[in-house]
Amino acid sequence: MPHFGDRRVRFATQTDTHRLLDIYAPYVRDTPVSLECEVPSPEMLAGRMANVQAAYPWLVYEERGTAAGYAYAAQYRSRSAFAWSVETSIYFAPEYHGDGRGSALYGCLFALLRAAGFCNAYTVITVPNDQSIGFHTRAGFVPAGVHHCAGFKFGRRHDVAWMEKALGDYPQAPVPPVPPHRLDTAFCERIFASAVKPRA
Repeated sequence: MPHFGDRRVRFATQTDTHRLLDIYAPYVRDTPVSLECEVPSPEMLAGRMANVQAAYPWLVYEERGTAAGYAYAAQYRSRSAFAWSVETSIYFAPEYHGDGRGSALYGCLFALLRAAGFCNAYTVITVPNDQSIGFHTRAGFVPAGVHHCAGFKFGRRHDVAWMEKALGDYPQAPVPPVPPHRLDTAFCERIFASAVKPRA
């Protein structure tokens, strides 16, 4: 797997489960950023990863041999007419926020989704959260509405903002998207390498 310096982007593996749970758990335990109310067990997270990876990319941003953050796409809706749309999520450990890491990781995710044949990406953000709204705006998402009082956590109700991003063209006769394991390996490696190349 190509990498530059001490950073690289790669597909997540089951061996990442405990580290990714370390990243995710504080968002569940301490904040409404995730509206999940109980921290999942390692076995639960491993199962989620396996289910997602059967059809969608799940990526890790690694720095100095440690997973600093991760991003993935998942099913948007179960009905077959929505097969070309995904919902995306991204999480980083607090000490790794900034320095373009999130943009690099999301850029890889979107490139793989386009190559796989997906057309739309959606994300859901518990608001207020100016940092996440700003990050997703810079990543090309636009507002798509607010669901008021959609979640209840920490004794209060929370609004969630939906944002959307067009990933590419809308073919008249789209073919079913391909799962990540069917994408060309060399293409994926080029995408990962381009995300962490030193800037000129």
